[in-house]
Amino acid sequence: MKPRKVNVRLSPHERQPVRIVSDAAVSTRGVFGGRLVPLVILDTSDRPDIDELIRIHHASPQPGDVKIQWAELDGHEGYISLILTFVRPTEATIIVEFNIAKQGILVEQALSGKGMYIQAGRDGDRLTTDPERPKVLMEVPDVGFRKEWDRLFQKYLTKHFRSKGLSRSDAKRAAQSAIGELHRFGSFRMRDSPDSK
Repeated sequence: MKPRKVNVRLSPHERQPVRIVSDAAVSTRGVFGGRLVPLVILDTSDRPDIDELIRIHHASPQPGDVKIQWAELDGHEGYISLILTFVRPTEATIIVEFNIAKQGILVEQALSGKGMYIQAGRDGDRLTTDPERPKVLMEVPDVGFRKEWDRLFQKYLTKHFRSKGLSRSDAKRAAQSAIGELHRFGSFRMRDSPDSK
């Protein structure tokens, strides 16, 4: 997918990316084929509408609808954003921003697992401290972003290793090796129980 500039109309509070305070990888039998998908806990202290959105989605008997778009925001060098536009059962737009070098594994898991969970929280919250807290599982379909992501991930991981003192060629090899390991890790699947039909 060739990058292109687009303007997205958002309200002032939706325009700011929502900070990730914690993350985890979750694999569940019968969900997305048991593939690992990331869970991100978002700081919703300034976004009570997200708390309400997750509450409504969790309580609704019908699955909600959400549109996704990957984007590089102007002035946010080294970051990739996932724009989530919820249209049912309630409307809201959430921008989740990932540092490519430091949080690229979350993007990789979302693309490989074809999904992502979001959960509302505050600083210090972890999945392990409250695993039953309401969360929303979203499908992250292939929207033609994979090729561009592979280029960005390689570029910024190489820059990261260069900043650690590696030569250009060693940094490139280290980035390729790290990405290869993530691909192998991302292929993990929770097997169905032996007695399931």
